[in-house]
Amino acid sequence: MGDPQLQSRVSAIKELLEAFRFERAVYMSITLLSLFVLLGCALSLMFGGRDKMVEAIGLFSASGAITYTTGRLLKMWSDAIRILGAPPEEEK
Repeated sequence: MGDPQLQSRVSAIKELLEAFRFERAVYMSITLLSLFVLLGCALSLMFGGRDKMVEAIGLFSASGAITYTTGRLLKMWSDAIRILGAPPEEEK
C-alpha cells in the first residue's frame, strides 16, 4: 500500500508527538496565558493613568515567554520533520 520506510517514519513521529503531549500542552497553556497578560498590559498602558513601569515590564516578560514557548514548540515540529525527511538507512 505504501512505502514501509515512510510508514515507519510516520509511526515514529506519532510516537514522539504522543510522548511529548503533556509538554506541548504546558507550552501552549503558557503561551495563551502570556498572550492574555500581554493584551492586559497593553490595554492598561493605553487607558491607565498611573505609573506605567509595571505594565511595561509585563509587556516584556509576556512577550519573552511567548517567544520562548513558541520556539520550543517549533523545535519539536522541526525534529519531527527531520525524522520524516531523513534518508533511509542503508541495509547491510
